[in-house]
Amino acid sequence: MARRKTGIQGPQYFTTFQVAKLLGVSPPAVVNWVNQDLLKAHRTPGGHRRIAQDELVRFAFEHNYPLPPELQSAEQPVSWKVLVVDYEEDFCEMVREYLAIKGGFQVEVATSGFAAGLTVARFLPHIILMDIMMPDMDGFEVLHKLRSDEATRAIPVIACTAFRDPLIEKRIQAENFDGFVQKPLKLDVLLEVITSLKPLPDHLAK
Repeated sequence: MARRKTGIQGPQYFTTFQVAKLLGVSPPAVVNWVNQDLLKAHRTPGGHRRIAQDELVRFAFEHNYPLPPELQSAEQPVSWKVLVVDYEEDFCEMVREYLAIKGGFQVEVATSGFAAGLTVARFLPHIILMDIMMPDMDGFEVLHKLRSDEATRAIPVIACTAFRDPLIEKRIQAENFDGFVQKPLKLDVLLEVITSLKPLPDHLAK
C-alpha cells in the first residue's frame, strides 16, 4: 500500500535534538528512549543517532505525544502488535515469522514468564499468545499479574499448551483466557483466533 505524502519539506530522518524539539521534551529524554529501545534509531558512520520519520510518528502515536502540524498527516501504523510467550525459542520464531508474513503483525517474543512482564511494559502488545507450562512462572501466574494491573488487564491473552489434560483445559476456561489453541499448533487456526477475538481498535480500523 502506498504511503500518503506528508508535505514535509525537511529530512526523512531526524537527530535526537530535532526529535526533542518536535515532541517538546529534553534531548536526554530522547536518548533514554533510544537506549531503552522504545524509539528505534540507527547510527551514521560517524556514530550519530538518526530516527526515521515513520518511527517518530509511530512513537508519538503510541505514547500520546502531540505531533506538529507538518507531521500530523503522516500515515499512522495500523498493524497489531502480538507478543508470543513460550520457553521454546524455535516455536517462538516459527510463530513470529508466520504472523509477520501472513498477518502483517508486529511480533515480539519472550521465552519466560519474567521476560514477558518486561516485554509487555515496553512493547505494549494488543494480543498475547501465552504458553501455560513454563519453568520459571507458568502462564496462569503471568495472566494473574496482567489482570491485576489496570494498564494490562484488558489485553486479550490466548492460552497455548501441548498438554492434553481435561483438568488443564478446565482451568484455562475458569481463568478466563480469551482464547485457547492446542500444540502442535495449526498456524492458520491461531491467525483466525487472533483476528476474531475482538473488533479492531479505532486506530487499527482506519
